[in-house]
Amino acid sequence: MASLVELLLLGFATHAVAQSIEGLGVSGGNGSRGGIGDGAHVVQHAQAFITDAQIPTSPNTTRQLARGPAPVLSRINGTTGCGPQRNVVINTSPNGARQEMLGFGHAWTDSTVEVFNSLEPAVLDQVMEDLFGQSGNNMGFMRHTIGSSDLTGANQYSYDDNGPSFNEGEPDPDLANFGLGPYGTAMAQMIARMGLYKGDVFLFGAPWSFITTDGNQYTLLNNSLNINYIPQAIQYFTKYIDAFLEQGVSVNGLSLQNEPLNYQGGYPTTFLDAADEAAILNQGLGDALHDRGAIFLAYDHNTDQPVYPYRVKQGARDLVDAVAWHCYQSPVANYSVLDDFSYAFPGTLQFMTECSNYLPSGVNFEVAQNFIPPVQYGASGAAMWVMATDPDFGPHSPYGGCDGCLGSIIVNSSTVYTKTNDYYMIGQFSRFVRRGAVNFQVLQGNEGSALTSNQFYVLAAQNPDLSWAVIFMNNYGSDQNVVLSFSDESGQFWEGVVPNSTVTTWLIPSRIRNYGVSLQFYLDYHIIK
Repeated sequence: MASLVELLLLGFATHAVAQSIEGLGVSGGNGSRGGIGDGAHVVQHAQAFITDAQIPTSPNTTRQLARGPAPVLSRINGTTGCGPQRNVVINTSPNGARQEMLGFGHAWTDSTVEVFNSLEPAVLDQVMEDLFGQSGNNMGFMRHTIGSSDLTGANQYSYDDNGPSFNEGEPDPDLANFGLGPYGTAMAQMIARMGLYKGDVFLFGAPWSFITTDGNQYTLLNNSLNINYIPQAIQYFTKYIDAFLEQGVSVNGLSLQNEPLNYQGGYPTTFLDAADEAAILNQGLGDALHDRGAIFLAYDHNTDQPVYPYRVKQGARDLVDAVAWHCYQSPVANYSVLDDFSYAFPGTLQFMTECSNYLPSGVNFEVAQNFIPPVQYGASGAAMWVMATDPDFGPHSPYGGCDGCLGSIIVNSSTVYTKTNDYYMIGQFSRFVRRGAVNFQVLQGNEGSALTSNQFYVLAAQNPDLSWAVIFMNNYGSDQNVVLSFSDESGQFWEGVVPNSTVTTWLIPSRIRNYGVSLQFYLDYHIIK
């Protein structure tokens, strides 16, 4: 039987949310491998963690997920700190709860698999713990490449190659040559190792190219869909999911095409019209995915063409479970389109699924600038691009693609690897926001945008244990004396300093623990009052 305290906690966890992750097969938050804030690992006291945005030029010269001075609970606004204060107010009224969170993470690419397989076994174990273990970044939202991408070396491939070399194959209408092959098998086996460290990762796949044209649009580039092969496309993707399952990997979702409007030549791509994406779903892929417990993520491209996922959703309706967005709109991504899409199609999940940090130097907020705004506008998770490379940002395609994309891990040799500043920046999110956490509206405290010179961003998520993970991005030019309060709780202020040029996370215990006094006081204050 539940205790009185548990019943009280349950009573405060009844906020209705705009988008729920229920039914994804990995929803919840109380799993044994969840991490701090999941219910089994309760936040007992306030804490602060800091990562400097300055890219270090030598080791141990900046703060990287370092413990900082914890915020202090006060009943009087403005009792600590010097100088002006920044009031941050979280909307904890019934209409303040937004979407449930799935997680944060990275992408598995062939470059990652290759450099990880070059490590000695004990070193690989430590890398996996650093990325997925509870003592590490505890990442829970992961993408992987289906076939080759720009982060594949010279050996470009798909799971059904029928010819002497890349782009020289013949049609295989019966998929008689289907198979993961050495590269697909290596990826599946490496991803299976991930499950040993974190058992509740959400994994979705995305192809860069799969079926090309012999007479459709953009014929000179030879990389757009031939709609005559839609039945084969459906079979290709279902075979892929089944083949990964045979390797011990459950695929939880599928994006039909990475960047479907990107049709540049000499680069693994397929042009895919929105109407054709909907047609593939309607002709059998949508039901096949749902039969396998996987969801469909539409679009998977930039925010500058928001009509594309609208067309897919209108054409395939309930077969579209989510929308995936990238950060590459110029000059900056416009994440407000996520809010518009939620208004048009309430309940459809959204994610930011790719952003690269290209040759970062100096002060760099790329991760936070493309994690916090999407969540503020309704995303249930976000993932950066390449997770690991060699010191030359590879292996990568000789035909095009990113030759300077920094990941979280650089493998220097069979025994040495480097955790980059991106690793620690991602950890500010993935370590502290649990699956099933609820993002809440921030009424006051945000300032600036990606188009202004100074920004102060706030993300506020309530974890399953009812504690709070409040993440601040301070690119404002000075330390900020923050006073944090909740709209439905008068007389309670959390005060502390968020240093300049940092991403700082505050962990705030649940209300019962906030008071530090008897349960009777809590009952008197909240119920009798």
